[in-house]
Amino acid sequence: MASNIPPVKLDTQALFDTAFNTVAKTSPKINKFSLPSVDSVVINVGVGKNDNKQKQDIADYLQKLTAQVPKKVSSKVSIASFKVRKGDTVGLVVSLRGQRARDFLLQLIYIALPRTRDFKGVKATAFDKDFSTYSLGIDSSAIFPAVGFDTSINFGMQMNIKFKHKTPLNPSYLTALSFPYKKVA
Repeated sequence: MASNIPPVKLDTQALFDTAFNTVAKTSPKINKFSLPSVDSVVINVGVGKNDNKQKQDIADYLQKLTAQVPKKVSSKVSIASFKVRKGDTVGLVVSLRGQRARDFLLQLIYIALPRTRDFKGVKATAFDKDFSTYSLGIDSSAIFPAVGFDTSINFGMQMNIKFKHKTPLNPSYLTALSFPYKKVA
């Protein structure tokens, strides 16, 4: 019975254009080329404490999630107190741009974040001082249903949403995309 239901297709470009037009209407005196738009989404995962098999599982998970091979970040120096040798993989980084960044953002906003336990919203103050980057930390990678829960290890990730222009309109652009900010009481 459920197989008769067609899959939902989101037109990501239309959603981002609608958000762009919403921000453009709220500030008509600003040049349209200086209005906010997403440049890239960077996903960072620290894997320093895991063994090699777990690091490979995390890399495979990130590859399934983003459809890109993650870049391995190696340590530059040995630190005995952290039990890290020079050349050990300590992190994984994926940079998403263009259509992949837009698809990932919509998956994050509409599917993944609402699945978080006791989710009340994300901080609206997580922008840097010139509003060019929004930083978001996720405790559990299990909130992304597109990949599934087949990973043997649970890990967190850091996401940075980078905008093309440094403008105070960037938070309103994310609001127009239905970004789930915390309600201020």
